[in-house]
Amino acid sequence: MLGAMATLERFLQYAADFEKTLADDDWSRLTPYFAEDAVYRVESSLFGCELTGPEAIFAGMRKSLEGFDRHFESRDIELTKGPDVAGDELRAAWTIHYHKPDLPDFVLHGESLVKIPEERIVLLVDTYDEGVADAAAAWTRETGIALDPSYT
Repeated sequence: MLGAMATLERFLQYAADFEKTLADDDWSRLTPYFAEDAVYRVESSLFGCELTGPEAIFAGMRKSLEGFDRHFESRDIELTKGPDVAGDELRAAWTIHYHKPDLPDFVLHGESLVKIPEERIVLLVDTYDEGVADAAAAWTRETGIALDPSYT
């Protein structure tokens, strides 16, 4: 099992490489971060799902990025709590501000849990604020841009 510092370092490496992948769509760089049987659970009344294995996880993430994140020019991620690390588990709460010129920001709130027992993520859970469905509908009404954050 990784210690708390190693868990934090590994997650920060993954997060940095995820941002690179968001920019260039090279999903192969993320493969070393996930166990073969890793589970990614998205908890949301609007787009919740559970994906197993890197191939399914990356396909779901790619779909969500195409339907949501890539409608914006940039985003700023703010940690609102944590990261709190205990052994091989890391928890953090966050707010993401999505920006598009001449339009209001879209603000998303949530929490993440990641388990990294042996260098590879075995569980990643993103829990989105229950107001995300209403916020997305209001943003679409105001801007005319439809968002689809779903993973499946």
